[in-house]
Amino acid sequence: MSHRYVVIGNPVSHSLSPAIHTDFAWQTGIKLQYKKWLAPINGFENTLRALLAAGVSGANVTVPFKVQAAQLANHHSKTVRFAGAANTLKFVAHHDVQAENTDGEGLCQDLADLLAHQDLSLSDVHVLLIGAGGAAQGCILALHAHGVQTLTVFNRTLDKAQALAKQAHTIGLNASSAGLDAELPTEIEKPVVIVNASSARSQGQVPELKSSCWQKAVLALDMMYGLNQTPFLQAAEQANPTIERADGLGMLVNQAALSFEFWTGVRPNAKSTLERIRQTLQLKQVT
Repeated sequence: MSHRYVVIGNPVSHSLSPAIHTDFAWQTGIKLQYKKWLAPINGFENTLRALLAAGVSGANVTVPFKVQAAQLANHHSKTVRFAGAANTLKFVAHHDVQAENTDGEGLCQDLADLLAHQDLSLSDVHVLLIGAGGAAQGCILALHAHGVQTLTVFNRTLDKAQALAKQAHTIGLNASSAGLDAELPTEIEKPVVIVNASSARSQGQVPELKSSCWQKAVLALDMMYGLNQTPFLQAAEQANPTIERADGLGMLVNQAALSFEFWTGVRPNAKSTLERIRQTLQLKQVT
């Protein structure tokens, strides 16, 4: 029997999730159907009810519905409870919805792979996290679990950065906060990883960081992805030409692999899928 899954969002036409999960199904031999599902901005709950009634097995959830996905679920993982948002739902029965958030773990797995190129691990670096919304909040638990010991949250609205840093302290992660115009704290001696999780990234806006933020940076990752280098990564290259740069495609594929495992119990090979998806995007870029 072929199970049905969807990715729910608004917008959602750009999503690579169907291609990613189709590749997972091919490599694992699991039969499934996976489609994009555009939900009205004010119609997520009705969309969820319709999918449940139609016998869909599960869903990925993207902006702007992750908070609602957590609120409407019956069962929540520790990560969902901490972040207050879910990106993966499993429909066990007609009214039984299980919620998971794989974003943070997907980010950390990608960061770990990228840092390995420099013989570094997440326990070796200081993370500078730009943004304090749902995307950033969903990563705190995973960063701590992967060994990050110090974190700085930069955000346009300082009180939101302070709130997220305070939440990080509740799990034992040493976190500070600052506005986007702040200098990197002078006491930081570790190599710096800069992660752009700001909601402004989707509008192509680039946070103007002080030069001190880039001087010790060894890796810049933008959660956005696309055919071309994102504006944030272009700015990173200008600020520090030697810095390694990565878009959010690796994070996307890794979190998708965790969603696939949550649904099926089988973990696909995310690295091989990532290579194939990147090759496909490169071919589209030159044709």
